[in-house]
Amino acid sequence: MRQSFEVPWKLSGLNEYTRACRANRYKGAAMKRTNQDIAALSIRAARLKPYDGPVRVSITWVEPNMRRDPDNIRFAAKFVLDALVEEGVLPNDTQRYVKGISDRFLVNRNNPRIIVEIEEV
Repeated sequence: MRQSFEVPWKLSGLNEYTRACRANRYKGAAMKRTNQDIAALSIRAARLKPYDGPVRVSITWVEPNMRRDPDNIRFAAKFVLDALVEEGVLPNDTQRYVKGISDRFLVNRNNPRIIVEIEEV
């Protein structure tokens, strides 16, 4: 089974998250919760069916420009996977259930977004 959903804007990157955590531990926790909630809203809207076995996740990161480094952008996969678990789409985000994560980076000034595809292994 193959399913997908789209987050209609970009999520915080590693640099922003690190800055928030260093400023105040509650600020870092609030940022994680906000980003995870954004991803969860998109998951709910897509009405994804739950998986009970292992999956591969492909994420296309569509940024408004090329300013952020790919490794900084890709950190948001943490928010996406945690939201998939929280919404009951994945039983867990350990290596037992997530067999691979692949990334692709694109630029679209007018339509930044995150496209997530999940495929059963």
